[in-house]
Amino acid sequence: MATNRDHLAMEMVLDALEQGQAVVMYGTGTSMQPTINEGDAITVVPPVDIKVGDIVVILLSLDSLVAHRVIDIGTRQGRVYVRTKGDNKDKPDPCRAVEFVKGKVVSIEKLPRP
Repeated sequence: MATNRDHLAMEMVLDALEQGQAVVMYGTGTSMQPTINEGDAITVVPPVDIKVGDIVVILLSLDSLVAHRVIDIGTRQGRVYVRTKGDNKDKPDPCRAVEFVKGKVVSIEKLPRP
């Protein structure tokens, strides 16, 4: 469950992206391993020119942003949608309207490993 601090941080990230600014986020979890590991710094920019293969930051719920790879882009009933999947996951995420894509990962700085 997200804390108030987590929610505030997410709002700040979303606001910065909406204003055209790049943000740095840090990898958590295992869904994108080995591409993105825990603690890796990812630079995210506003989502322009999204294509299959890109890693995007997508709003999965009111309090959940996730960086996953775009595996399909299509149109249904006049709306553009994306399907994403974590590199380390067996199953894709549910389709989401393109409006839920909040950023595009443009660089990954690997955390030095001992």
